[in-house]
Amino acid sequence: MLLLGACATRAPPAPPLAVPGAGSSSVVELAAAIAADSKRSDVERDSKTRGELAADAGRNADACLALEPQAAACHYGRAIALGLQARWNPLRAGELLNGMIEALARADAADPNYDEAGPQRVRALVLIRAPGWPLGPGDTEAGLAAARRAVALRPHYAPNLLALAEALAKTGDRSGAKQTYAQARETALALQPSADRDEWLQTADQGLKEN
Repeated sequence: MLLLGACATRAPPAPPLAVPGAGSSSVVELAAAIAADSKRSDVERDSKTRGELAADAGRNADACLALEPQAAACHYGRAIALGLQARWNPLRAGELLNGMIEALARADAADPNYDEAGPQRVRALVLIRAPGWPLGPGDTEAGLAAARRAVALRPHYAPNLLALAEALAKTGDRSGAKQTYAQARETALALQPSADRDEWLQTADQGLKEN
């Protein structure tokens, strides 16, 4: 099932995980709560808890869209929430991932640079990892094109390079994938130490081993 992992979102400085009904009052707070749900879900093993996180992300996305229906952050948050729901409920994955692609298109139309070209980066990951028609929206060539657009928008952001490297590998360009994983590693190494940096380096190193 779809795993977005470190390439997908980088949470802004966030408050603690949103409590259902607590009523976050701004787009920034709601987007941060969705990102926190996603980050926690990535490491959560309990299915029930993952379902609760997916539901919480969905409520926060709904609240965000109610506040600012045209905001890129809200449509992006909706996409992430749908991805969490697809991971938790694989029987509905095709439907949910198609909705995720639609939400990412709206986020991209509102602000293609949001979350360091996040709409195109996450679109690429969905398309290269999801099953193809009729089970899902998977399309490796379209995913590669989306990854290239993300890199064109934000060429010095390591997760964009990691998404492009994965897309190149999935489309059979192992040489290009290896070169791009190496570029992503160099880009991450230039950053200050952090948990995100460590995760990006680990992903790059794994990609280099496999290609």
